[in-house]
Amino acid sequence: MSTSEHKLQRLKERITLLLNKAENTTFPHEAQAFQEHAERLMVRYGIGRAELDAQSAKAGKKKEAILEEHFDMHGVYRLGQRDGLSAVGRAFRTVSMLQTNYSKSCRLYIIGHESDVATVKNLFTSLIVQATAAMTHWWADEGKLYTQWYSDSEKSIERREFQRSFYLQVASRIANLYREESESTGNGTELVLVSRKEQVDDFVSSKYPFLRRSRNRAASGSANASIAGRIAGTKADLGFGKHVDAAVAGEVAS
Repeated sequence: MSTSEHKLQRLKERITLLLNKAENTTFPHEAQAFQEHAERLMVRYGIGRAELDAQSAKAGKKKEAILEEHFDMHGVYRLGQRDGLSAVGRAFRTVSMLQTNYSKSCRLYIIGHESDVATVKNLFTSLIVQATAAMTHWWADEGKLYTQWYSDSEKSIERREFQRSFYLQVASRIANLYREESESTGNGTELVLVSRKEQVDDFVSSKYPFLRRSRNRAASGSANASIAGRIAGTKADLGFGKHVDAAVAGEVAS
C-alpha cells in the first residue's frame, strides 16, 4: 500500500470512529460536533481519492473508471425529490446529473468516477428516508394547522415543497464543505476537482451528444413549507459512506 493509500485508509477509519461516536453519545451538541467533523473528513476523503487517481494517471497506472448509475423516484413527491437530489449530486463538484421524466416516475442518472457515484447514490438513499421522516413529523405537528382549508392537491404540493427545500439545504451544506476544503488546501485541490469533472463532462458529451434541457417544472409550495424544509435540512445526517437499510426510493407517506 502506498503512502497516499495508507493516509486514505487512516482517514476512513477516523470517519467511522466519529460517526460511531455521534450515534452513541447522549448529548446532542456533542453528537453534532462529531457529525460535522466527520462530514468535513468525508469531503477530504473524496478529494483524496481524486488526487490519488490523478497521481496514478500521471504514473501511467489504471485510472478509476467513469460510470453511470440511475436512481428512480415514484409517488406524489417525486418532482421535489428530483429537483432536490439533482442539486445534491451537483454539489459534489465531480459528478454530472441527468434526468428522464415519465408520467408517474422520474429517473436521475448519476455519472462520475466509480467512488463518487457510489457515494452520491448511497447518500440519496439515506436522504430519501430522512426527508420523509422529517416531513411526516413536520406535517403532524405544524403543516396541518395552516393548511386546513387547502385542497388535497395543495397539501401534496406543500409536503413536496418541504422535501425539495430539505434537499436544497443539504446541497448547500455539501457545496460549502467543498468550498471551505478547497480554500484551506489551495489551488492544487481545485485543479484536481476541475480536472476530474472535465473528464466526466467529456464522457457525458461523448455518450449523449444530443442532450436537451428538461422543461418539466413542479409547482412551488408556500414559504412556510420551504423554510421548514430548509431548517430540517440543516439537521440531516450526511454520513456519505454509511450503509442504510432503506425503503424503496420515492415511496413515502402521504
